[in-house]
Amino acid sequence: MSHWHRYGITGFCLAALILSTAATADKETQRYRVQPGDTLWEITERYRGIPEEWTIVRDTNQIVEPRHIQPGDILEIPPLPELTAEVRHAEGEAWLFKADGQRIALTDDMTVAPGETVETGTQAFVSLSLPHGENVVLPSRSRVTLKQQNRQDSRLYLERGEVEARVPSQREQSEVLTIDTPAGIVGVRGTHFRVAGSDDGTRVTTLEGAVNLSRETRSRTIPAGRGALSRADAGILEKELLAAPEVKEEAFSVNQPLTVTLSSLSEAESYRVQLARDPHFQTIFRDKRSESPRMAFESVPQGFYYVRGSAIDQLGLEGRYDRELVLHRPIEASLQVKGQDYTFEWTEVPDLSYRLELAEEASFEDPLISRSFTANQGVTLHNLPIDDFFWRLRVAPADSGATGTTLVASGRQGAPSQP
Repeated sequence: MSHWHRYGITGFCLAALILSTAATADKETQRYRVQPGDTLWEITERYRGIPEEWTIVRDTNQIVEPRHIQPGDILEIPPLPELTAEVRHAEGEAWLFKADGQRIALTDDMTVAPGETVETGTQAFVSLSLPHGENVVLPSRSRVTLKQQNRQDSRLYLERGEVEARVPSQREQSEVLTIDTPAGIVGVRGTHFRVAGSDDGTRVTTLEGAVNLSRETRSRTIPAGRGALSRADAGILEKELLAAPEVKEEAFSVNQPLTVTLSSLSEAESYRVQLARDPHFQTIFRDKRSESPRMAFESVPQGFYYVRGSAIDQLGLEGRYDRELVLHRPIEASLQVKGQDYTFEWTEVPDLSYRLELAEEASFEDPLISRSFTANQGVTLHNLPIDDFFWRLRVAPADSGATGTTLVASGRQGAPSQP
C-alpha cells in the first residue's frame, strides 16, 4: 500500500474520532506529526474541515515556507470555535438548561451550546438557527437537547413534544441534521419536516424533500407528502398525508377573539391552527388543536398575521397545511352615561363605516335609532326618550353601503340588576 493511501485512511479515522467527540476535543489544541507527502492544505482539511483555513495553522506554527513542511515536524492545530445554536425567536415561557442543571429564562439572541437543553411551556414557542442553515421551531410543551454541533452536522435529542425543521439542500449525501427520539432516529439532508415524540411512538411528516426514519434494524425513507408512525410494538406505519384544509378567509377580521374556520375533511380526527408573524412560521405566537374546524384566539392585537391550518388523521399524523395572510382589526366599543348624556366610544379603523342602533327590544326589529358614522371614534347622544334600551354596533367596509355588516359590540342600558 502506498504512503498516500496509508496516511489518507489514518487521517480519515482521526477526523472521525475528533468529530465524534466534538463537545470536548474541539476545545483542545491538537498535535500532529507531519508525514511524507503531507501539505498544510490537506492537514487543515483533515482536522478543521475547511482547507482554506490553512493560514491559521501556518500562523499558529510560525511557518515561513508553507510549501515545504518537513516530515517529523510537530504542528499544533488550534481548536475549532464552539459552534452553537442561536435563539432567533422566543415567545412565552421558555427555558435554557445549562449542562450543570442551571435553568435560565430563554430570550431572543441567546446561544445554545452542545449539552444544553431548551424547554417550552404552555403557549410558548422557540425558533433556533443552527450553523449549517437549519431552522428548528419548538412549539409548546417541547424539550430538546443539543447533543452535537460540528462542521459537518448537528444532532438533537427530542425528549418530548415536537420540532418543525427546515434544512437547506446539501451537495453531499451525508445527513446534516439528525434528531434522536426515544422511539427512533430521524436523519435528513435537505427538507422541510416535522417530528413529534410521545409515549406511543415517534411521528414524522415530510412536507418537502425526504426523511430517513430508522428504529433498531429497520429503516425507511419517508418522501414528501407522506408520514410515518414508529412504534415498538408495530414497526413503522406509513401513509399519505391528509390534504390541506382551506383556511376560510374573511374579508376583514374585526371581532375579538380572532376566529379561524377551516374546511372540514372526512378523514380528519382533529384540526390545528397556528398564528405567526412571518410566512415561514419561524415566529409562531399562537397554536391550537381542536376536534372542531373552527377555533377562536383571545386577545390578539391589531395587525397582519399569517394563519395556517392542517388536519390530523387517526394515526396522529399532521397533514399538509393551507396558509393565509389576515388583517386583524379588532374593534372595541363602550357606553358611558353621565346625566342625560350617553357617550358611545369605539376603536377607529380606516376604511370602515359604523352603524349604531338602539332599540327597546333585543330583536332590533323596530330600532329607535339607526345611524351611520365614518372616520370618528364615537358619538354622544343627548336627552333620549327612554333610559332602558338595547344597543349594538355594526361595521362594514366604507364602500359596501348597508350590506355585509358585522356585529362587533352590543349591550343593554338600564337593565334590572340581578339579585
